[in-house]
Amino acid sequence: MLGPGAARQGTLGHGPDTRPMHHHITSLQLSVLAMAALLLGGCALQPKPEDLLMGAAPKPKAELEATLVTSGGFCVTLSEQGRLLTQPCDQQSNQSFSWDVGALQLAGDCLVAKGEDGLGMEACREESHQWLWQGDRLFNRQVSLCLDVAGRRHKPAVPLRLAECYGGANQSFEWTPSGTLLNRLMHPALAW
Repeated sequence: MLGPGAARQGTLGHGPDTRPMHHHITSLQLSVLAMAALLLGGCALQPKPEDLLMGAAPKPKAELEATLVTSGGFCVTLSEQGRLLTQPCDQQSNQSFSWDVGALQLAGDCLVAKGEDGLGMEACREESHQWLWQGDRLFNRQVSLCLDVAGRRHKPAVPLRLAECYGGANQSFEWTPSGTLLNRLMHPALAW
């Protein structure tokens, strides 16, 4: 075995060996080098905007069309005046919601928090991704309140609002998909 300052002997014992030492790079060393290059230099491959979870690129059409049904069996409906009310389910377009990674879309616009406890419909944009399913409740991350049937009433024409989350029946909603069997099996909390 050679020490750090020892010269290698040439072939047949004739003086020091002046041939260059060849190092064999193992696959482990190569993997470590590749990882270091990625960490230090960053990854040059950027994901496509549509692959980002909440990227700025809008999707052409949201997925998972469904009705939003209250625990009293009424559908959340957009009235002609632009208010959300409970109404008997009739499968009309003013009851057909779409889920787009935290954005609740209805009639081409998104449901958003307005003020402290109000709701409104506005053009969908990045800030529209405000909603999160918590079991059977819809939690609004913008104002930390839940979608709520006002006054705990289970009858037609009751307005919806945002209220403190407490888990009551008037904050319980069911996502009822329409369309294909696969769509009917999907819950919006599972959609990426």
